[in-house]
Amino acid sequence: MTVPAPLLAVVLLALLVGAAIPVLYQLFRTLRKARALLDTAGPRLERTLLQVGQAVDRLDGIGSALEARAQTLRPLFVAASRLGRSIDGSGPWWGTAMTVGRAVGPAVLAGVRAFFSGTHDRRSSKGNGPDDQQPRLTESGDTT
Repeated sequence: MTVPAPLLAVVLLALLVGAAIPVLYQLFRTLRKARALLDTAGPRLERTLLQVGQAVDRLDGIGSALEARAQTLRPLFVAASRLGRSIDGSGPWWGTAMTVGRAVGPAVLAGVRAFFSGTHDRRSSKGNGPDDQQPRLTESGDTT
């Protein structure tokens, strides 16, 4: 008879190769598809990254412009802040001024209305008063 150990080794090697061939073939196909995918996706990924970089550059430019404009508006905000603090610090005085304004305001408004309505009445009633002794010309040129 033949020696069982070498025969057993050959049988085990054949089983191992028989089991490894389908696995290696499937690994080969998977790697080939992955390479094809990377070959087609690589340029698209590169274009996408380029567009993202351009968008970042535009956003950076917009941010710089906004920052420059904010710096020009800074004095306005500082002045508004100071005005707010001064108004806040003048609380009791402001309340007194508002009370006086509410009390005097209607009287001043009535006086202004009376002044302007009196001026309007004087212009429209000219020539109709008892002191008006001057003759008036009509449209036809006659005097009355």
